[in-house]
Amino acid sequence: MVRRGLPAVAVLLVWFLLAGCSSDPSVASGRLAVEGYVEPGPGASTRVTAAGSRATTIGIDGVTLSDDGASLLDPPEGTAALARTAVRAGSVPELLVSNYSSATGDFSPAIGTALLSDAARRAAVADELARRARALGVRGVQIDLESLRARDRTGLVAFAAALSDAVHARLGRSAQVSIAVMASTDAAGYRDTGYDLRRLAQHVDRVVLMTYDQHGPWSDAGTIGALPWARRVVRAAESEGVPSGRIDLGIAGYGYVWGGAHDGEQVDPARAAALAGRRATWSAADGEWSARLPGGVRVHWSDARSYRVRTALAGDLGLHGVALWSLGLEALPRD
Repeated sequence: MVRRGLPAVAVLLVWFLLAGCSSDPSVASGRLAVEGYVEPGPGASTRVTAAGSRATTIGIDGVTLSDDGASLLDPPEGTAALARTAVRAGSVPELLVSNYSSATGDFSPAIGTALLSDAARRAAVADELARRARALGVRGVQIDLESLRARDRTGLVAFAAALSDAVHARLGRSAQVSIAVMASTDAAGYRDTGYDLRRLAQHVDRVVLMTYDQHGPWSDAGTIGALPWARRVVRAAESEGVPSGRIDLGIAGYGYVWGGAHDGEQVDPARAAALAGRRATWSAADGEWSARLPGGVRVHWSDARSYRVRTALAGDLGLHGVALWSLGLEALPRD
C-alpha cells in the first residue's frame, strides 16, 4: 500500500487521537462503540476503508506468541499499513496478540500456559508487545489468549497488569488494553477457561465477549450465537464483576455447514445464503438464519440482519459496544 499524505484537518484529527483525550470516540459521542476485526492480506485495506468511521476500533489480527511463550513472532506483512488505513478512515487501530498455533491450526493451551506461568516471560512479552504496537502505529492492544485452563487465571491477570503498564508507558495513558474472552453462561465456565473477570477488569478497559461459536464443526448443528444464549453470557460476565458499560458483545459475520460436501466449512453469509437458497429460514427468537438441505445437510449463519438485532440487544443491555468477526467475511453493516 502506498503511503499518502493527509489533508491538514485530518492531520489535526490524527494528532488529537494520538496525543490526547480518549482514544474511544464513542465515549464522547454517547453512541454504541463498534469494533471490526480484520486480518492483514489482500483486500483488507479496502474493507477497513469501507467500514469508515462507523467502526470505532479496528482490531488487527495480529501477532502470535512463539511456541515457548517467551517472545512474539513477526506480525503479518501489511500490518502497519493497515493501521494507517484505519486512522485515515476515522477508526482507532488496535493490535491483537494470541496463542494461535499455525502448526495445529488452533489456539494452543500449552503456549498460553508457557507465557502466563512465568513472570519473566510475562514482563518481556508485555514490553515487546508495547514496543511493537508503537512501531506499527496502533493505539491499543487486545489480549486474545484462548483455550486457556483454570490454572492460567492468576497468570493472565498478572499479564494484563504488566501489559497495561507497558502500553501506557510507551503509547500514552489514553491507549487502551482490552481482552477477548471465550463465552460462558455461568461463573464457573469463565473460571474454568482461565478468566478471573473481576480481577481482569481492574487492568483492562474493555472486555469483548466472544458471543459466537455456540455451535460449530466440533458439535451438533445449531445456532452460531443465539440471542437468548448471548444474554446469558453477558449476565454471567456481569455477575463476575464486569460492568455492563465496559462489555462489547461479539457478533459473528459467518456461518457453518454440517454434512455433505461442505461439512465442517466456515462460510461467509453470502455463501451460506447461496447454499440455502429458498430453504433459508429466519428465526426472530435466535436472530439468525438456518436451512435444512437434502441429504441431512444443515446450515446456520449470522449476517447483516443478525448484526442489527445484536446491536439493538447491546443497547438494551447498556453495553459499551459490539465487535464483529470479521470484516473479511462480512462488511460492516450500515445502521
